[in-house]
Amino acid sequence: MIPDRAAQLQAIAATLAPELDPARDYPALAAQAKRWREERPLESLRVLCGTPLFLNTLAQYAALLEGGAELTVVYSDELGYDPAIPGFLAWIGITTCHGAEEAASAGPFDAVLDCVALSRNLPVRLGYCELTRSGVHTYEANPPDKPVFAADSGRIKSIETVLGTGDGCLRGLRHIGADPAGKTVLLFGHGRVGRGIEYSLTQAGATIRIVDPAQGRVFTPALLNGTDIVVSATGIRDALAPFAQLLLDSGALLVNMGADDEFGPGVPPDRAVNGKRPVNFMLAEPTSTRYIDPTLALHSAGLLELMRTSGASDILTPPAPLEDLILADVRAAGVINAEIDALGL
Repeated sequence: MIPDRAAQLQAIAATLAPELDPARDYPALAAQAKRWREERPLESLRVLCGTPLFLNTLAQYAALLEGGAELTVVYSDELGYDPAIPGFLAWIGITTCHGAEEAASAGPFDAVLDCVALSRNLPVRLGYCELTRSGVHTYEANPPDKPVFAADSGRIKSIETVLGTGDGCLRGLRHIGADPAGKTVLLFGHGRVGRGIEYSLTQAGATIRIVDPAQGRVFTPALLNGTDIVVSATGIRDALAPFAQLLLDSGALLVNMGADDEFGPGVPPDRAVNGKRPVNFMLAEPTSTRYIDPTLALHSAGLLELMRTSGASDILTPPAPLEDLILADVRAAGVINAEIDALGL
């Protein structure tokens, strides 16, 4: 008898996080799993999934399995991961790979659900679905010969990047005993992630100074005077490298919220929180499940878009009907409706 790995994953998640209710906390992935269980749109599709490996990723894996995918999971030290999860996956028969080199030997794959373009050099039959903005930049700079579905380019990603990342940054700072209340924070980057961080930290009682050249807010050394915490959220690798020595001399707590190392080689890993990895990745739940759920559903749904393309190299933007479907699933739960209304979604 073939084991029902999707059900096993759901049982593991229910055991490890009994407070999470699929219908309330991850409605988009739960609805996707239900639809795909009936439709089986990914039947026998060999998929490598590189979403950061934490407890709330299990719901994404379950939906992929319900859709019929032959799933392999890759995790990395660069992004960080929950060390307990690979063992659970192996126990129920899901192949796991520690790093891109192991993943290459586990192939070939039809498609890759990528994050920060870490698996961009793996050959695939259909293409790649990239989760992050920095990963899309990497694919644009080094175009593969297959299409790339850019989940970050959709409207839905704002739920994660604005609401979820801001909340994760705040929870991460509190986790390390650096509550921002009464502190001055110098924030590099004021796009979707930066705006979310500004909102969450301001609500927590911090004073925010912003650097974003695209908005005419340029960096000057004087901005470091009286700064307690520096947060980088530019989405650009090495963006703060020109200011490395000034940052080191400032004595401020250095926090990266980008998927890549935004401080650059001039800032040693031990000088920044979590070795320059995102501070919220120190948490068992880096992004609260309710905020990352729609993005992960969109990330996986990108596989369907790859299956519909001609195979030509291109960056694919999520189509409106697909996002509308996922948003309808989220709104049916009603948990974050007021917040997504505030985002204009």
